[in-house]
Amino acid sequence: LMAVAVAKALGAQPVVMVGTRANRNRMALELGADIAIDAKSEDPVARVKELTGGKGADYVIDCAGTGITANQAVRMTNRGGRICLAAFPKEAVEFELGQLAVNNIYLYGIRGEGRSATHRAMALMAQKRFDATKIHTHTFPMSQLPTAIRYARDRVDDAIKVVVSNRIGQD
Repeated sequence: LMAVAVAKALGAQPVVMVGTRANRNRMALELGADIAIDAKSEDPVARVKELTGGKGADYVIDCAGTGITANQAVRMTNRGGRICLAAFPKEAVEFELGQLAVNNIYLYGIRGEGRSATHRAMALMAQKRFDATKIHTHTFPMSQLPTAIRYARDRVDDAIKVVVSNRIGQD
């Protein structure tokens, strides 16, 4: 979801979110996505191709990290486009590698928590270019760490970002 907000803040147009959870797709629209595609009810590749006049997207960021989404990214990226893998599959992924070469598509991975990425994100937030607090759905004190982990892992109560803090109740 932060990829949506940052893409919009940096001037990407249109910003398209593909997701399987209605609450996250709604949140993406609040964060600046122009379109949110429900991958459970429509083909994201066909929809992106339709939105781009058959060309495909210039930039695709895969934040799901599955074989399905990685291959969808390849098929929805235009010739000479770029794919950023921002999530990590737990297992080996069968990948349409030939399509990258044939279509001159650049593929790279990113973790994003490095010092420069953090400073850039903080600068964008300080400039009010996007509101990261929208995705912060739950806060727990350190004493409830197991509960916080369960909320984050199992997406209890539609949890998006769960924060654990030592400062709850302190001023």
